[in-house]
Amino acid sequence: MLENEKAKDFLAKRRSVSVKDLKEPGPGLENILEIMNAAFRVPDHGKLEPWRVVLILDKAREKFFNIIQARGKALSIDPKKIEKNSLNVLSTPLIITIIGSPKEGSKIPQIEQTLSTGALCLNVVNNFLANGFGANWLTGWMAHDRKLGREAFNLTGEEFVAGFIYVGNFNGLLIDRPRPKIEEKVTYF
Repeated sequence: MLENEKAKDFLAKRRSVSVKDLKEPGPGLENILEIMNAAFRVPDHGKLEPWRVVLILDKAREKFFNIIQARGKALSIDPKKIEKNSLNVLSTPLIITIIGSPKEGSKIPQIEQTLSTGALCLNVVNNFLANGFGANWLTGWMAHDRKLGREAFNLTGEEFVAGFIYVGNFNGLLIDRPRPKIEEKVTYF
């Protein structure tokens, strides 16, 4: 058996970094692509790659901000919520949008393709954390609004936004949240 003590320690202590604590500088493009390449190593039955990724960097954040503002107003989203979402977008160096892109006509059930997409979201977060960056996976109204998804990410057919992974540098002590008690979550067959 091959044990990796560093990996075990990382996984035992991993935690997302609050988006409000993320700041410049973010990773450079070469670093982003290297980390994403590692993150693509997720379960993928049938080798379908039922997902795609959209990077939001630099000035593209302003364009995304404008789409959020317009859609939020059109949907009568609470202005405070729109402001919070907008601040997150403008202040975070990198936003990685994970798009679920199920392959129709495959023998692989859509639920397995969706689970692969969720695995990618977590793997992206964990790979950025393991490389010393802060990262957080969020969804919310911006992920669930189909019109925003079509306008910002060219969603087609059954595609959906699985989440936004916010990435940046951070400093300070990370305080862990309470975790589930193993004896309350695990039963025996």
